[in-house]
Amino acid sequence: MRQSWIPAILRPNYTWTPRTPPPQLSSEIPPTPEPSHPLVRRFWGYIHWYLRQFSMHYCRWVGTPYENQIIALPFGLLLKWSDGTRLEEVLTTEVCRTAGFPTPKIISYGDHPDTPHAPVSILMTRLPGREIGQAYESLSPKAKTTALAELKLYLSTTRGWRSPWGDERICSITGGAIRSIRVPNHSIGPCETPRELHEYLLADARNSYGSEAVYEEKLHSARKLQSLQRPGVKFTHGDIKHHNILVDEEGHITGFLDWESAGWYPEFWEYTTALRFLPKDFWWYEFLIEVGAGRYLEELECERALTSLTADAFSW
Repeated sequence: MRQSWIPAILRPNYTWTPRTPPPQLSSEIPPTPEPSHPLVRRFWGYIHWYLRQFSMHYCRWVGTPYENQIIALPFGLLLKWSDGTRLEEVLTTEVCRTAGFPTPKIISYGDHPDTPHAPVSILMTRLPGREIGQAYESLSPKAKTTALAELKLYLSTTRGWRSPWGDERICSITGGAIRSIRVPNHSIGPCETPRELHEYLLADARNSYGSEAVYEEKLHSARKLQSLQRPGVKFTHGDIKHHNILVDEEGHITGFLDWESAGWYPEFWEYTTALRFLPKDFWWYEFLIEVGAGRYLEELECERALTSLTADAFSW
C-alpha cells in the first residue's frame, strides 16, 4: 500500500469483528428471515452499482488491485457481486450468523435484473484472518488441531439441524432450487427425494471412454450411490474449499464464507463434492478426512465415477 498514512479504518484490510473462539452454537436451525421487499432490493441495487464505481477510484487511491466480484471498500466493508450470487446466499448467511457461525454481517443486498448472471449484490462486513489454504503451513501443530476441531464442530452442528421441508427434499434454505457447481447449469430442483436427484444427474451420463466395458463399470459404480444413500438429508455448505475458511494465528476459525451453494442435500454430498478432484497427498484432502469425510470413502468413489460420466453437463 502506497499511503501508509491512511487511517486504519479506511484501509482495505480493516475489520470490525474481534477474533474470538466459537460461541455457543444453535442446535436447531434458526428461522429463515423474510426477504426485503423487491422495491427495497432494487433501491440497494442502484446504491451498490455506485459503490462499485467508487471502489475503482478507492482502490487506486489506497494502491490495491481492484477486483470486480469481491469489491473492496473502506470502513471494513466488502461488496460481493459475483456470478451466481443470489438471495438464498443472503438468507443462509443470516441464518448461520444467528446460529453463532462466524459469517459476515449483511448490511444490505440489492437486485440487478439487468445482469441475470449476477442477479444479487451483497454489502457485508469484512472478516479477520487469512484463508486457511494460505495460512495452514505456517500454523503451529496446536493451531492446526484447533482449526480441525472447530471446523468439525461447525459442520456437525449444521448436519444436526432438521429440515423444515421434510426428511427427503433436496432444496435450498427457502425450499427452492439449489445452486451447485456439481449439477447441470449449476442449478437443480427442488427434488423431492435423493433418488430423484441421482436419476437427474445420471440422465446426462455419456460414454467418453472409448470402451463399453469401462463405461458400464463406471455406470454401475455411479448407480451404487442410490443404494448407499442413508435416510434423511443434511444441511450442507456445498462448497467446502480452503479459501472459504478464514483462521487466525491460533487456528481459530474467524470466517465461514460463500454460502451460495448451501441447502439440504444427501448426507455424503458435503464431502464427496469437496474431495472428488483432490489428490490423496494434498493436505486439504487429509484435513477433510479427519473432519468427517472418512466415513464416505465408498460414496466418494461412486461420486467420482458419476462426475466422470456427467462432467460435460455441469462444466462450463
